[in-house]
Amino acid sequence: MDDWTEMMTARDRIEAVALTLREPRSVNWIKEQAAVGSWETTKSQLEYLTDAGQLTTVEIDNDTRYKIDPMRAYLDHIQELVVENTKNELRDELEAIASEIATWKREYDVNSIQELEASLGEELTPEEVRDRRKVITYWEENEHHRQLLTNALGLYDDLSAQDHGSNSSYPRHAD
Repeated sequence: MDDWTEMMTARDRIEAVALTLREPRSVNWIKEQAAVGSWETTKSQLEYLTDAGQLTTVEIDNDTRYKIDPMRAYLDHIQELVVENTKNELRDELEAIASEIATWKREYDVNSIQELEASLGEELTPEEVRDRRKVITYWEENEHHRQLLTNALGLYDDLSAQDHGSNSSYPRHAD
């Protein structure tokens, strides 16, 4: 037996696989990846995760596929940022992103990611095109991360007030 099949229940393995999906997957695919023998157990756990708002379903070729609920994942990521970081750490990360983008603007003599993308049509060597495409990908990732960080900072005080105003076991933030 595999180590993880000995250490985790079938339902835990299904959840572990399902909550790391990068694209919609069928019950059979998830069952196989989770090393679960029962289709019914897999289907039942996936329905439970869907009802709990962690997964959503899509129909592809008359087959129900499961994927991570994008809104839930986004909100979970923001919560994780607040819980695991101080406000200053979030601000430092925003500063690092701004610095990296400013460096790219100077290096490629552009004012925006759109200008950098438009520059791909200029007469460039294949290496220069590859470099710019990499930077565009990093820039897009930075923009996405900047939005997450900004939202986390915006919610920081609200979550802090809720934490201090209740006796719940809700995780405390790192501040």
